[in-house]
Amino acid sequence: MKINRIITTIMVLLQREKITGKELAEKLNVSLRTIYRDIQVIEGAGIPIITYQGSAGGISILKNYKISKGLFTKEDVIVLLKGLNLLSSPVLKESENLRTLEKIKSFLSEQEHDEVTNNLNQLIVDLSPWFSKQNIDNKISIIRLALKEQLLLSFDYLSIRNKQATRLIEPYTLIFKEKEWYLQAFCLTKNDFRVFKLSKMSNLRETNTKFIRQTTPEAFSLFQTEMKKKIFKIKLLIDESLLERILDFCDEKDIKKLNEQQYLVNFDFIDDDYSYGILLSLGHQCICLEPEHIRHELVERAEKIIKSYKKSVNSLMSNYSIK
Repeated sequence: MKINRIITTIMVLLQREKITGKELAEKLNVSLRTIYRDIQVIEGAGIPIITYQGSAGGISILKNYKISKGLFTKEDVIVLLKGLNLLSSPVLKESENLRTLEKIKSFLSEQEHDEVTNNLNQLIVDLSPWFSKQNIDNKISIIRLALKEQLLLSFDYLSIRNKQATRLIEPYTLIFKEKEWYLQAFCLTKNDFRVFKLSKMSNLRETNTKFIRQTTPEAFSLFQTEMKKKIFKIKLLIDESLLERILDFCDEKDIKKLNEQQYLVNFDFIDDDYSYGILLSLGHQCICLEPEHIRHELVERAEKIIKSYKKSVNSLMSNYSIK
């Protein structure tokens, strides 16, 4: 990516007294013309570049600027490497990021290298799931290629009502939010911007049709506004054995110890199947104290589950080829 190349160029110029354009081009595996375009970008950012002509010529950053400004401190390098480490996560494989990461590391002294490595090891970002039930990596690879080439994507999508339909979209932004991957896109089928969940996509394929990018709205703004209107607090009584799980959904300030075995929880709730499913998954060690209508709904749903399991075993077995 261009930004990685420019960062690398700046790092080289800070470490070297002077370097030729040809040497830079070979180091970064680009043309000499590309190097000079990048130098113009660096100058445009306010970094004073000096070029020397002749056999002893080359490119340099103004010496006094290096000393007085300290453009990249060791802490700045750590921030850059942490960012590149994120982009080089197992899910977001990018060979250019890995090359840039190694190049920046090579500019450090041996002492600094060890210190920076220890610092980086204090933060590991791994976006891959514990158990990969779906080929998310493959979907992300297809989407990233379509984003780069500005190609339309086609896929089958399972809607909230379990209806599957084929969609043709202009892909814009790949998003990782709260354990899930999403794609913001302009849906040509619906003629509007949509956010699609990757896990609900199937038969994902890029087309040969290019598109012209549009201005994109904020991805989740409308959804968040609507959800905030629907959220309200309910009060739960939970056993201490559920404390670890409940922290996946609540902040510590919403949990109050009642006695040695129980806790009171102020739980953010939306009156929909997803939220009821969370409460039911907590089992008999979680009781909704209020409001009353939520408690009654949970009882009804639990009774339906019991009724389903109390059906004749023979009746159930007859519908399946179980031996």
